[in-house]
Amino acid sequence: MNRTSRLVVLSLIAALAMDSMGRPAAAEEGQGVFTARRSLGLAFLGGSAMLLKQGMDFRDEADKLYALYESAETAEDADRLYARTNNRDIKSQVSWALAGAFAVSGVRLILRTNTPSDARYARSDARAEPALYLEPRVSAQHLSVVLKRSFF
Repeated sequence: MNRTSRLVVLSLIAALAMDSMGRPAAAEEGQGVFTARRSLGLAFLGGSAMLLKQGMDFRDEADKLYALYESAETAEDADRLYARTNNRDIKSQVSWALAGAFAVSGVRLILRTNTPSDARYARSDARAEPALYLEPRVSAQHLSVVLKRSFF
């Protein structure tokens, strides 16, 4: 991942974290067209466009490497070029899949209407606990997510 991609991903994570912290209902009512949700949706669409372009670049590079692979003179060069071709092809497919996921999320964030303030900030004893939930775990070596189920 290049430096620009890392910056975009970290910015999106930071924006998502800030948006999920919550704020008073009165702050949301007078925001107009550009709410935090829609701004985050636009950021997701921008990230989708960037990933789509990066996927096309990887695909073009894979096509060039495959042409070199077909004209390779030694078996060692052919193996090396085939491995690089396969690597770029997989990267292009992953970039396209992520671009699609980002685009769907961005469109949902932009088109989703705000929930009524009384429903969003209901009393905590009136809310039902989720049967399944994700629990993030962060350590120095890795980041993981655990799927848990509450039985009671």
